[in-house]
Amino acid sequence: MTIRKCRALAFAAMSSALILAGATSAQAQQSQLSVATAGTTGVFYAYGGALANVVSKYVPGISMVAESTGGTVENIKMLGKGQADLATVSADVVHEAYIDYKNSKHFRGKKVEMFGLFNMYQQPHHIVTLANNDVDDIEDIRGERVVVGAPGSGTEVKTRMMLEALGITYRDFRPEFLSFTEGVEALQDGTAEAVFLGVNYPAPAVMSLAMTNPIKLIPLSDDQIKSIQKEYPFLNKTVIPADTYKGVTEEIQTVSVQTLVVAGEKLSEEAAYQIVKAVFEHKEELENINHAYKQTTLEQAADTFVPLHPGAERYYREVGLLN
Repeated sequence: MTIRKCRALAFAAMSSALILAGATSAQAQQSQLSVATAGTTGVFYAYGGALANVVSKYVPGISMVAESTGGTVENIKMLGKGQADLATVSADVVHEAYIDYKNSKHFRGKKVEMFGLFNMYQQPHHIVTLANNDVDDIEDIRGERVVVGAPGSGTEVKTRMMLEALGITYRDFRPEFLSFTEGVEALQDGTAEAVFLGVNYPAPAVMSLAMTNPIKLIPLSDDQIKSIQKEYPFLNKTVIPADTYKGVTEEIQTVSVQTLVVAGEKLSEEAAYQIVKAVFEHKEELENINHAYKQTTLEQAADTFVPLHPGAERYYREVGLLN
């Protein structure tokens, strides 16, 4: 082998080493972030997955993953313990963790610090039963076996709030603490008479049920909604449109709760800024991944129920949403 060839091989080896070192350095600089969501059949999980996809794709230096969890209560606890960087949450549980924490059974008197990134959408509460069941009003659940939501989920918290405001407690019926999928299965096999689901419409679990079984959704009356809002003013009057589900041909009046993406204390201003910017600069792509992003609007984005993260506030000022 000639001296020239030896030098060429040595140079090539050195170049390869430098390239590998550069790649390793770039990987080391990549921030790994997580967004806590909910069960894999819920909208929160799909919404968080779309967020993680777009942020990882468009924000240099950040790789994000969506984590399946038990729901909003667990998500907020994870934020407080530093086990998650972001979380999809509902305002009813945020109220419990951030404002009414002294009376909270879930958070045991400890306020959880969190910051808003953006408002997601309004999440209506579904009360679902089979068409041939004798449940036509929320009062009819007394004495029955009813699915109230998974333990630690926003659905269960909101269900409890609604019922207590109407003078119904868990002692008045047999509560089952099940996920969306498990609840629908219980309804289908006759081991539950009704199921509560706090989920954006159309809910995949309800759509699937309606394809194989005639169903009905139980509406709330104006007086019932007034009673609920008197105790919990952050629960909003809303309707699930007619024909959202097969066989449900009339709009269903119910209550909804604001949902939002929040961050823990450790998320940097720059990271928060880049995440929010990526969401609204690539919203069409997000909508193509998950339809719920069509209800996420820049005009409502800063209405986050808790203080805005400085990075999010910076973006909203930059685009003229805030003065």
